Amino acid sequence: MPNLPQKVYKFEVDQPFTLFKSGEYFASAGWRHKDITNHGDYELFIMITGKVYIKIGAQQFELGPHDCLLIPPFIRHIGYQGSPDHTNYYWLHFFPNGSVTSSFTKEKHGTNSVLIPQKMHIRHFDRVTILARQVLDSANNQTTLPVTANYFVTSLTIELANQFSAEKTNQSIVGSTKFEFIKNWIKIHSHESLTVNTIADHFDISPTYLTLLFRTHENQTTIAYINQIKIEQAEQLLLTTDLSIKQIADQLSFQNEKYFFRVFKKVTQTTPSKFRNSYSRTYLNNINVDPDNPQLLDHLKDED
Repeated sequence: MPNLPQKVYKFEVDQPFTLFKSGEYFASAGWRHKDITNHGDYELFIMITGKVYIKIGAQQFELGPHDCLLIPPFIRHIGYQGSPDHTNYYWLHFFPNGSVTSSFTKEKHGTNSVLIPQKMHIRHFDRVTILARQVLDSANNQTTLPVTANYFVTSLTIELANQFSAEKTNQSIVGSTKFEFIKNWIKIHSHESLTVNTIADHFDISPTYLTLLFRTHENQTTIAYINQIKIEQAEQLLLTTDLSIKQIADQLSFQNEKYFFRVFKKVTQTTPSKFRNSYSRTYLNNINVDPDNPQLLDHLKDED
């Protein structure tokens, strides 16, 4: 099948979106997305682990870890292939409170609009994870104001739009420069014990030049960047696994649990335990549990 041009949706955000429903889904081997059509609500499908295969209209999408798919309303979508075991994703349905347009052009967003591609790979997944957990937590917390989840799902969409915009800018400015390779290499090897010298030796450059690159392009030291990447992964593990803090520190090759604690607090301004407990109220669903669509119910009442 030839590659189709990327479809981009433009949302007006003068008013926050209205969250309809949200949750975190755990799929077992062979699971396929049900045959469904959304009635007015858009869905953000955010992959955590595994693979999901969804067909929207005539177009097929294969989703892997940290991919995001935007599913528009009034178009049939269905799983066309079984997922592997341990597939896990966030799902969030919302109603826009402004106009929505779509195109295959590279139009610019306005001051009160955001652009979301139909499919994108989330580069800074930790930011999206935190916002997704805030949506789920506020939606299932009886003590928060009802509009809280609306603002969080809008913020999540804006974060996706910012990352999409930054990705296009980075591609046009730096492309596949050596520095981009260095950053990607650090992300891939972030579970290892990394030092400035080991990274510089691997890329055959001096430690001084490596630090200069990071100060110039990232406005921080090499060590600060390494710690930032490690803590981003730690945040994800804290929110999506039951690993102990010591196990996470070991998995990311920190010297010891105490040092991990100190670095985590320096980067996030909070402790690992407080971070993990911040967004604990989430909605976990299965194939038999799904909220009704309020707009569809109103439509059916009108027909009666």
